[in-house]
Amino acid sequence: MSIKNTIFKTAVIAVILAAGWFAVFNMPKTVESFLPVVRTVELTPAEYTRTVSGVGVISQDAENSWFVTVSVGESDINKVEAGQSASLSGAAFDDGIYTATVRDIADVAVRRQGEYALETVVEVTLRIDNPDDKLRPGYSARAEIKTAPARTLFILPYSVILQDNAGEYVYLLSGNKAVRQDILTGIELSDGAEVILGLSEDDQIIANPDRVSDNALVTPVREGD
Repeated sequence: MSIKNTIFKTAVIAVILAAGWFAVFNMPKTVESFLPVVRTVELTPAEYTRTVSGVGVISQDAENSWFVTVSVGESDINKVEAGQSASLSGAAFDDGIYTATVRDIADVAVRRQGEYALETVVEVTLRIDNPDDKLRPGYSARAEIKTAPARTLFILPYSVILQDNAGEYVYLLSGNKAVRQDILTGIELSDGAEVILGLSEDDQIIANPDRVSDNALVTPVREGD
C-alpha cells in the first residue's frame, strides 16, 4: 500500500469519526424535538372547613333577637352540636354578611318534601350574631354550620389525576421521564381533590398527563420558556 493511499484512507476515517461525534453530540436536541412537551404543577395548599348545610326561614322573637331555623338531613345531624358557628346566605342578602350560632336541635325528626323526594330532617335553630335593619322575618336563608376546625388540605386539579383498575395515579416528572405515581385522594372541592397519600410538596406533577405514558421520555417546559 502506497503512502498516498494510506494518507487518503486515514483522512476518510477521520472525516467519518468527526461526523459520528457530531451526530452523537447533536442527537439529544434532534430527539428532544419529537418528544411530548409537558408542563408541571405542584400540590396547592387550601384551607378547608367541614360544614353541614341546611335551609330555612328567618324569624324574630319578642325580645328582638333574630333566629333562623333550618332543616338538616338525618345523615348529617349527628355532626351538629350546640355552640357551633355558621355563616348565612340568602337571596335577600349577600353571602357571608351574617353569622350565627347553633342554639337548639330538635329532639325528633320529621319527614318533609325535598327537591326530589320526601326526606327525613331535623330542625336546627341558630341565633343570628350580627342582625341589622336589613333583615326581615320570613326571609329564606341557607346556613353552613362549621362542624370541625379549619385545616389545610393539599389539592391537585382534577385534570392531572388519572384512574384505572389499580386505582388513582398521576405522572411525575423525573429528569426527562414521566413516571407513574399511585395516589390516594380524599375530600373533593370545586377546583380539585385532596391528596392524602403518594405525593410530597416538592413533587413535580405533569399537568398534561394525556400526552405521556409510564417511563416515557418527555420535554419539560423550563422556567422562563
